[in-house]
Amino acid sequence: MNRETIEKAARKELKGVVPAEWNQKPFIDIFVNAAHWRINSVWHDIDKDLPDCGRHVVNEDWFDFEVNSVLELKRILKKYPFKRWAYVDDLMPDTGKEAIQ
Repeated sequence: MNRETIEKAARKELKGVVPAEWNQKPFIDIFVNAAHWRINSVWHDIDKDLPDCGRHVVNEDWFDFEVNSVLELKRILKKYPFKRWAYVDDLMPDTGKEAIQ
């Protein structure tokens, strides 16, 4: 997802809902920055944060796994070194009752 795609989505969401002046660069930048924050906030640095045992995880190379112990995680890291990971649940669309409407 690139900036242009996010800007188009922002303009579409704002059109007819907010005053026309809100559909200008400063407000679009806020929308874009929030989208980038959301995309990047789910990724964790392996050197700073280890995944919880029993959770489905994917690394930056899209290798997915579930670890049941720190020993197992070390084995995976040795065989498939990576720097960033995310919980698969955090990457899924929010469709439940808590979804933003």
